[in-house]
Amino acid sequence: MNTEFSRRRFGQILLGASAVLACGGVLGAIAGTGKKIAILPKTLINDVFQIKIAEAAERTAATLGISTERFSSSSDVAVLDQINIIEALIARGEFGGIVLAPTVARGLGNVVRKAKQAGIFVVLVDASTDGDGHVTLIQGDNIKAAGAAADFSAKLINAKGKVAMLEGEPGGTTAAQRTQGFHEALKKYPEIKLASSITGRWTLPGGVQATEAIITAHQDIDLIFAASDMMALGARQVLEREAKKAEAKGNIVQARKFSEVKIVGFDGVAEAVKQIWEHKMSGTISLYPDVMGSEAVEILAQLMSGKKQSSDYPALIDSGMLLVTPENVDDYALRIDLQKS
Repeated sequence: MNTEFSRRRFGQILLGASAVLACGGVLGAIAGTGKKIAILPKTLINDVFQIKIAEAAERTAATLGISTERFSSSSDVAVLDQINIIEALIARGEFGGIVLAPTVARGLGNVVRKAKQAGIFVVLVDASTDGDGHVTLIQGDNIKAAGAAADFSAKLINAKGKVAMLEGEPGGTTAAQRTQGFHEALKKYPEIKLASSITGRWTLPGGVQATEAIITAHQDIDLIFAASDMMALGARQVLEREAKKAEAKGNIVQARKFSEVKIVGFDGVAEAVKQIWEHKMSGTISLYPDVMGSEAVEILAQLMSGKKQSSDYPALIDSGMLLVTPENVDDYALRIDLQKS
């Protein structure tokens, strides 16, 4: 990954929009074309991370005076939805750029190449896809980040005990990478048993259902790693409910066990920060969705204005990664403009 490029741009991210406005006619050049930017995340249905990408892209575009339209597929793995949407965008002829978070690793290459042939620049965010029709890919390293979550999880339970994982939507690239990273890193800890690893489909209700299944079979679980913060919230809801049930039945030992289960999430959304503040989550991994969305639009603005060429950008831009814990959560909250209520 081009980490140096990312660090340099990350430092400019809050000033980038104003810099573009001042850099000699970029805004005017784009306005002259009348072209818009399409924002196409994986899905906007119960996926806070993708929503954050879309919101950041829209904020940056608004600052630049570029019109946008937001689109969404029906799920994180609905590749045919994305193909049909991009086909429709090409046919409309109104768009100069697309911010695309691919649903799958293979299957979008042809339509992205078709967009390029139609004069539409495509910047990928969060996940890759096949083909060479896109300008660049902006993402965090999901495998490395999930591995960091595994190391942190091991530290929380002194490298000994039973853990479970709530996976993302089956068939998606991001879900597969986060599962791979967590599973592989756990192999370094022989006294940790991965008792269960099942899908929670990225959502809070999915996290509830998966956690219910896990603790039915493993009431002695020590930690749950959720591949999204919303699933982590669902896990905590279940554990709190079951702790109360156990206490009501006089099973104080089991009630305490459920209450003490550690939870580590992924995405770094505001809901997770609040859970860390309340000591209901031990940590979360942030891959900076706001950087992905903002950076993608800034690149498209330069390309659409003719100020830059696709060859000016590296094939891969690392959006960065941060393990958010009680020690640094206040600083991170400032980064995402979140204040304690």
